[in-house]
Amino acid sequence: MDAIINVLGIIVGLGVIGNRAVVIIGLLVAGIANSLGNAAGFHVSEETEGIHTRGEVWLSTIMSFSGTIIVTIVLVLPLLFFGLSQAIAISVLGGMTIIVLMGAFNGRQSGNGKKGALSLILEYLVLAVVVILIAYYLGGLASAMLNGI
Repeated sequence: MDAIINVLGIIVGLGVIGNRAVVIIGLLVAGIANSLGNAAGFHVSEETEGIHTRGEVWLSTIMSFSGTIIVTIVLVLPLLFFGLSQAIAISVLGGMTIIVLMGAFNGRQSGNGKKGALSLILEYLVLAVVVILIAYYLGGLASAMLNGI
């Protein structure tokens, strides 16, 4: 979830600048940093709980890094094959689809049935949309600053 929202925010925010290379470079730098940060956070969290074996801690660390970097790569792919506007739309649609699937899965896992899943899907989508809107407006501000306005 963190990776999806992070990547979508970067794509939309930097996309406002209108330079595909800036978006790709920004995504790769931020995606790697986010992947390493998530992995470190999971590592410390699992380690301080004191209930996991060393192997479990490292497995969690590796899985966290892998999951975050895979999401980053999947959502950056459209930028390599389509124009900037199309790529942004495809990445946002793909990211939102993954968020809906995660909400449905997590909602059903919680045992609250369809109503719980729909509630969680809506919550996840609202979070993503809020981040995307904030990133869009910050990207507009950055674009204005770069253009000397």
